Amino acid sequence: MSTCLHVQDPRNIAMSRPLDFAVLKYKNQKLAEQLEVHKFEFCALESRFNDLKEKQRTHNKTLVLVKSYWERMCLIFSFYPSYTCTSYFSDGICFHLETDFLNGLLEAGATESSGSPNCQLGNDVSSEQSTTIDILQKLFLPSSGPWHVNNEFVSAALMKLPENEHSRQLHNATSDVLSKLHVVMRTVDNLHLKHRQLAANYQKQRDSSAWNRAEQKRLKEELTSVVAKLEGSKQKLAVLKAQGDNKQATPILVPTLGNKNMTAEKVRDKQTELQDLEATHKELMELISKRLEEIRRLHTERIEILNKLATFQNILTDFKSIHSSKAFQLVNDQLQKSQAELDDHQTLLEKLQVEMDTFVWRERQFNQKVDLAEIPQKVSAYCVSRIADLEKDVQKLCNEKNMLVLKLEEASREPGRNQVISEFKALVSSLPREMGAVQSELSKHKDASLQLHSLRAEVHSLSSIQTRKEQEIEEMSFRSAHAGSDISQLQSLVRELRENTQELKLFVELYKHESTDSRQLMESRDRELAEWARVHILKYSLSESKLEQRVISANEAEAISQQRLATAEAEIAELGQKLETSRRDLVKQSDILKSKHEECEAYVVEIESIGHAYEDIMSQNQQLLQQIIERDDHNTKLFMEGVKSKQSHDALHLEVRSLQRNLQHASTLMDLCNQKTIRLEDQLRGWSERLRRLSEDGMQQSISLGNYQKKLSGMHGEAPKLRQSMDVLQAKAGSNRLEIAELLIELENERFGKKRLEDDLDLMSSKANSLREKTDNSAVLQKLLHEAKEYRGILKCGICHDRQKEVVIAKCYHLFCSQCIQKPLGSRQKRCPSCGLSFGVNDVKPIYI
Repeated sequence: MSTCLHVQDPRNIAMSRPLDFAVLKYKNQKLAEQLEVHKFEFCALESRFNDLKEKQRTHNKTLVLVKSYWERMCLIFSFYPSYTCTSYFSDGICFHLETDFLNGLLEAGATESSGSPNCQLGNDVSSEQSTTIDILQKLFLPSSGPWHVNNEFVSAALMKLPENEHSRQLHNATSDVLSKLHVVMRTVDNLHLKHRQLAANYQKQRDSSAWNRAEQKRLKEELTSVVAKLEGSKQKLAVLKAQGDNKQATPILVPTLGNKNMTAEKVRDKQTELQDLEATHKELMELISKRLEEIRRLHTERIEILNKLATFQNILTDFKSIHSSKAFQLVNDQLQKSQAELDDHQTLLEKLQVEMDTFVWRERQFNQKVDLAEIPQKVSAYCVSRIADLEKDVQKLCNEKNMLVLKLEEASREPGRNQVISEFKALVSSLPREMGAVQSELSKHKDASLQLHSLRAEVHSLSSIQTRKEQEIEEMSFRSAHAGSDISQLQSLVRELRENTQELKLFVELYKHESTDSRQLMESRDRELAEWARVHILKYSLSESKLEQRVISANEAEAISQQRLATAEAEIAELGQKLETSRRDLVKQSDILKSKHEECEAYVVEIESIGHAYEDIMSQNQQLLQQIIERDDHNTKLFMEGVKSKQSHDALHLEVRSLQRNLQHASTLMDLCNQKTIRLEDQLRGWSERLRRLSEDGMQQSISLGNYQKKLSGMHGEAPKLRQSMDVLQAKAGSNRLEIAELLIELENERFGKKRLEDDLDLMSSKANSLREKTDNSAVLQKLLHEAKEYRGILKCGICHDRQKEVVIAKCYHLFCSQCIQKPLGSRQKRCPSCGLSFGVNDVKPIYI
């Protein structure tokens, strides 16, 4: 009995009998595998969706944060004033730097998607763009405010200068500098306009090249899409062939396979399907030929574009033509002129910087004088406030005394309290003495404060005298320098006069030797020469006498200045000694204040002991009078204790507070004086260090200038050789570029030819295969063999594709060979290689097919 089974028409299968259990199991297995694959894809998509959600959330947070900071920055910069370029110069010079800079920030650039190459900032910008431009101006171009303030400061300083020759010279120099600066700015503006034109041309070329690149990319994409369509059509053709093969009788996986003859209807259906496939194949071949023609056309266009690009590159890299162009020469000449003018302005700026440094030094001296003048004002204000506080304290004590007197009178009116009244009287009588002691201490403290103020006034006067002496020393040094310059001028005049006399003597000797006139003419000439000699001798004696007088006066002035300088140094030393004595007095006063504080603490201890003795006496009196006036004595005792403690506490608190204030004020004044002295020493040290550095920098700059000049002369000698070598290299580079372009074109032609040959080879191989299939007589046998091969592949293991399936996993019903299943069995996590389902050792079952 044969157990073979053949697949018939689906309608016959549905009507005849149900499918076999093995077929259902195979289909269920395939569906389970597809379901697992879909599950994995769904998990991957879900994880990707969650990642995108998280990125969107963080992006939203950053957007909110950036928006808040942007609004805050808009609010901050809305309060700042914006200076226009008309405030810089009086003649209305305005640069286009700001607009160009903002254009560079706001324009999109020459990208592949740029449609507007000339994106400029115009008058039709929106409100958001205008606010953005304002904020960018305030952020990146903040120099308008300082320029405006600097111009106002310079104009105010020039207006405040006195009307003399120096101020006029300074005013003329500043006006010349400003006029030259205006000229430089105009030239820079013209250069910038030319630069903008060149940038616009370059932008157009860049946009055109970007458009060409975009067009080339589009053509590439079309080519790839055409190739993809061709591959898709090939795949569809293969699928149609496979479907045509599968529509024939297919044996089902059973233990044995059988054969049966095909019917005539199936043969006719197969022939019709083959005819349809041939028609579609012809259509696809026509489409392929059209696409190949388009590819050839695109290839020729690409070669032309490469040639043009090579020529453009040669033109752009030809430095010789660029250097020889008129525009480059004009720009080079203008650049050299502007460089020379820039050097001149640099020297003028250095001079102005030196003048500015002197002005800053004078301003700092003036500020120091103002700070020293503010010290006595602060001291007097503190003394006034201290006197007012003491007067308030005295008034408060008087009011308390009056209140105590009134309370004493009220208590004396009550009967049966003689002892209490006597104690009150004793207390009242002791109050004036205590007040006198307090007032004496206050007077002592006032005297100490007055002495301190006098010492501070002396310190201030000594410091003012010291500054005045320093100014006098500076004036003397300036005068001595001026006298030295006068002496040098006089010496130069003496040298010139001596040279003139020597020349005249030479002329006289020449006239004596070369004269051939008569005796009278010779005598007249001799007389004339003698008269001229006398005149020159008189002039020379007069000039020498004047020079001697000037030298004597200069020497006397120098001696006087030296004497004054010595006296000033002696006075400075005396002032320093006085300052040291004043500091010692301050230290002594601080020691006195500390001793007073200790005496105050001793007084507090004595007052506390007296209070304790008084409390003991009052307790004894209370025990004696307890039976008679219990409640009244208790109340009076509490009242007296409160009054006494309050008085003692207030007095001690006032004294301690006053002493603390005095000590604090003295310490602050000492700190101020120390800070002033330290600041002056630091400034003196800094200026001396700055002078030393400036001298060293000058020496180094002179040395470096000599080195640079030597290098420049050497470079001028080597420049023509380098130009010749560069021209030779450029010519070689141009020829190499042309050769490279030709090689690229040849390589592209070879690639295109190779691709065409490969396409023709594929076409011929497909035709040969189709002819081989058509000419084959046993087509049905080949199909059956192909189906048998597929079924054998189904029986082979899905991992190694070599051995037959021998083992089944009971959980997922996947089949494998025994060797391929050993690896997952040996691992800790036993999972199916196909679906990833975990299984145990007992789930692996052997099968026999």
